[in-house]
Amino acid sequence: MRRLPWIALVAGLALAASPAYGAQKLVTWKHTASRFVNPATSPFNAVPADAPAKPQALPVNVLLPDGFTRARRYPVLFLLHGHGDSYWSWYAQKNGDLLRTAAGFPGIVVMPEAGQGWYADWWNGGKRGSPGWESYHLRELIPLVERRLPIRRGRRWHAIAGLSMGGEATMYYASQLPGYFGSAAAFSPPVSIQRPEWPTGFNTQGQDYDMVFGPVDGFYATGHNPLKLVANLRWTRLFVGVGDGTPTTADDADNFFGQVAERELRAQADEFVPAAQAAGASVEYDKRPGVHDWPYWRQYLRDAIGWGLFKPVVWHPSAWTFKTAMQRSSAWGYSLAFASPPGVLETFSSSGGRLSASGSGRVTVRGPHGCRLVAKLPFKSRACKRRG
Repeated sequence: MRRLPWIALVAGLALAASPAYGAQKLVTWKHTASRFVNPATSPFNAVPADAPAKPQALPVNVLLPDGFTRARRYPVLFLLHGHGDSYWSWYAQKNGDLLRTAAGFPGIVVMPEAGQGWYADWWNGGKRGSPGWESYHLRELIPLVERRLPIRRGRRWHAIAGLSMGGEATMYYASQLPGYFGSAAAFSPPVSIQRPEWPTGFNTQGQDYDMVFGPVDGFYATGHNPLKLVANLRWTRLFVGVGDGTPTTADDADNFFGQVAERELRAQADEFVPAAQAAGASVEYDKRPGVHDWPYWRQYLRDAIGWGLFKPVVWHPSAWTFKTAMQRSSAWGYSLAFASPPGVLETFSSSGGRLSASGSGRVTVRGPHGCRLVAKLPFKSRACKRRG
């Protein structure tokens, strides 16, 4: 994560008392700063009155494992909330009830705020940028976590998971940092966001699809669509949990939205899972009856923990493919910086240490041992040569 922008922690820490059934400790970073998200102008959801921070300040919840000490390093799980939730939701007893759901979890759990931002740098009619949620999380928050907490090195020890909107982000973020995340677990996720039906449903949630992702058939939507980025996930262990919209309790029967939403998301997962498997990824598909609601997401998280979020993965593949629509990206030890925002989906591939690329624009590549390559796309079989 070298050369990534610095992010400041601008306020102290707040400790939340843990119930008697767990020795884990919750730490809330009340305020983080970002060059990419302005809390004053970004849409957020309400948090309970007893939460230690309001989302407008970009707070982060950090759950420390039993017996935490800075004398050792720990695995990390980035756990993402859904569209109607906040940084507090996974921890709240009425929602994720994380102290029970993940009792005895051996790693650090990081739960950031994402508001109603869809974990994306918004398209904004081609202007892009504000709010820039993915830039905040990938380019600022992860480096901050690495600086402040004793995180184990190596992608095996870095996992990401999330529900609904956060499930989409789980697969998208894992696709954009394949050399960092070894495992990704998505629950009730929108993972085929260019289905013709999806923008209509999306637009009922308070945001406009075109404003966030651009035209449904455009390159920017493609560059944020997990289904179209499965090649990036070839070397990542994947878990997908989703219901089929069938009620299993009396509460489910009254949850009409949860039934309809989960049926659509099952259809999306049914497209994504075989595509990821065809790309060579290892996928655990946890499908069952159920609706779009917290009891199922708690169970999927328990299932994902049992599946194993920190099992061995390939450290660095000899050949890989990486697709992105972003001006700045990181993949497998390389940083990619375009001179101007891409106007197409850019594709890089590596084999035997040599890079090829399709797309357009001028890119600066920095890689291992200080190597540097400046090239105009497309190009074939170029070496990133060490300077000096």
